Amino acid sequence: MKLKIKTINFETGNTKDVVLNFKDALELGQKAGERIYIKNVKSRTLEDKYWVAIIQIDYSGTIVKQGEIGIFLDIVQENKAFKDETTLSVKPADPPDSFRFIQKKIKGQKLTSEEINSIISDAVSGSLSRIDLAAFITGVSINGMDNEEMTALTLSETRSGEIFYFGMDVFDKHSTGGVPGNKVSLIIVPIIAAAGLTIPKSSTRAITSPSGTADSMEVLAPVAFAPEELKRIVSEENACIIWGGALETAPADNILIEIERPLHMDPIGLMIPSILTKKLSLGVKKLVLDIPVGEGTKFITPDKGKQFAYLFKEIAANVGIEAECALTLAHQPIGHAVGPALEAKEALTLLRDSSAGPNSLIEKATDLAGMLLEMGGKAQKGMGQNLAKEILGSGKAYEKMKKIIEAQGGNPEIKPEDIELGPYVKEFFSSKDGYIVEVNNAIINRIAKTAGCPNSKSSGVTIIKKQGAKIKEGDLVFKIYSHSESKLRKAEKIYNATGGPIRLGGMVIERV
Repeated sequence: MKLKIKTINFETGNTKDVVLNFKDALELGQKAGERIYIKNVKSRTLEDKYWVAIIQIDYSGTIVKQGEIGIFLDIVQENKAFKDETTLSVKPADPPDSFRFIQKKIKGQKLTSEEINSIISDAVSGSLSRIDLAAFITGVSINGMDNEEMTALTLSETRSGEIFYFGMDVFDKHSTGGVPGNKVSLIIVPIIAAAGLTIPKSSTRAITSPSGTADSMEVLAPVAFAPEELKRIVSEENACIIWGGALETAPADNILIEIERPLHMDPIGLMIPSILTKKLSLGVKKLVLDIPVGEGTKFITPDKGKQFAYLFKEIAANVGIEAECALTLAHQPIGHAVGPALEAKEALTLLRDSSAGPNSLIEKATDLAGMLLEMGGKAQKGMGQNLAKEILGSGKAYEKMKKIIEAQGGNPEIKPEDIELGPYVKEFFSSKDGYIVEVNNAIINRIAKTAGCPNSKSSGVTIIKKQGAKIKEGDLVFKIYSHSESKLRKAEKIYNATGGPIRLGGMVIERV
């Protein structure tokens, strides 16, 4: 069948979807979600090969008429051969072999390396639909993956994109997440780089949290760079703090993550390969993994966190990464600030003057940095944190951070007071005397996101008093910042409806 291209002025994010008129789909014998082969009839170049597309069907006839094939705007922009009125040859396509391998995993059977390679290759080429990949993710979530499968998946995802080389010894730190205000990477990276080690920190933007490391760093400097720019920054400073989404590393992993998000699934069989793939792509050889443990994290108990740590270390060793894991407390935020600008301000304040605290941020950042310094031979076992604190206290980490900011195109002389915060502010005060016995991370996240995080850099919350603190009636305990007056009101309503994230009590926890 021959059909003429009609551009549909929408972007789908899925560059393999096309739209057929229901009459043409009926003639082809295809249903929505099934595959077709298409190619440019006149082309004698690479486009001579058939291109696999996933069809959607227009039953109204108002989007594409009979004899037309709707191509979405993002596909047209990427493929110069696709223009309005260009004639394409279209024919049905059978599911690829990888479709059968996905069915194997759904049935609980083990996949070989070759079968995993096939799934990843077809995911990147677009031969597998989002429904197919959702089935794969569900199969892994239900049936898991053993060590050999996770190792094969890690290597296959890594090979799907660009791999950087920054030397023989490259370091990094990663967190499994779950703690608001966890801006420790902004402290760790300059400490490690100031010690003479290489640490190209690639981070994500926030997905479910109020701020990711990349969101906070973007307050201080640009974070999106092309590969050549990244190489320049790391060669100059031995470090960077960038957004990994701008690079062409591990596209297979990015595809799977985009489908995991709406499914609210993050199975360990995919989580471990995802972490390690991103590290291998940047040439990392030594890694410290922060595993927050407690309510609201992926690991409710220390035992579950420890089991994950042993498994992670084994898979990491299989792919050539030396990993050490740290189980960390997750009962309340790290530091007092939550939200991109507030977290950048708190981190910059600490880098400029380590005596300014807060203690939770100092202790966690230097503890994890100390582990990396020991792995890099800069400190003896058990002495790494002391060296990290020395580098932080001497101002060397701050000077290195200024150079990183400048190399990434930011203002190295930026001061904490220069960082813009939301103009709409609401303060909350204690209604009685007592001790803070609980700080609820989930409520903090909800309030911060309602106030505008992470899309609004200037929005966020400050937790003035934390667990264990003695407070008096009338003391300031919580503050909300927002770029929007209406969003501030909504965040205030959540605070009032929940009673706020801070629970007071006396020394008696409960009377039985």
